[in-house]
This record gives sequence, C-alpha cells and structure tokens, in this order.
Amino acid sequence: MGLKAMQKLLPVVLLLLAGCAASARQSSIGYPSALAALEDLKSKPGVELREEMGWTVATDRAAYTVWSFTPVGHPAHPAAVKRIVTEKDGAVWMDTKVLCQATRAACDQLVEDFKQLNERTRQSMQR
Repeated sequence: MGLKAMQKLLPVVLLLLAGCAASARQSSIGYPSALAALEDLKSKPGVELREEMGWTVATDRAAYTVWSFTPVGHPAHPAAVKRIVTEKDGAVWMDTKVLCQATRAACDQLVEDFKQLNERTRQSMQR
C-alpha cells in the first residue's frame, strides 16, 4: 500500500478507534465497570444502599431503579445489574441491563437468574 493510500485511510482508522474507545467507556448500564457504578451510586443523593445475602443493593426511588452488585466470590463477580421498573399497557415490567465482567457462562447464568427474579417480582406486583 502506497503512502497516499495510507494517508487517505488514516482518518477512517482514527474514527474507528475513537468509536471503539467511546463504546468501551459506556455500557448498557451507563458506567464503564460495576465498580464505577457502585462508587457513583454511593455518592448520589437519595440512593439507599443495603446488603442482602452478600449482595450490595442500591435503590434509587427517584429513578425507579434497583441496582444489584455481585459479592466477591460469586461466579459472575464483578457484575452490576440495573433494573428499571416501568409500566407498559397497565402491566409492570423490569427493564434489565447487565454489565458482567466474568466468564460468559457465569454471566449467562446471572442474566437467567435475574429474568426469573423479574418475573416473580412482576407477578407479585400484579396481585
């Protein structure tokens, strides 16, 4: 490849690299890591933090959001699960976003566990 061709490709390559870096900083939960999310939530006014069976749970009532952070030793650790309570057609739903930094199998199991938890929660809210 000649110098002129490389010079023409350079802006495209830089644009692609910038896009990759931006997507690495953002995730489906709005934070680059589970730890970054937890640290930010600790300082956010109105967010209530508690421990449940080793998990750290943060509730942001103003945003209708419940966050769950895996404990050290959990197969999917470190991971953050962000659940936003929404209403659709008169039914309660949980819009769930997960940032899991463990193995694929452990992360898949975490997602499945929360799908089941969400369904049980939704059903109990419908009663």
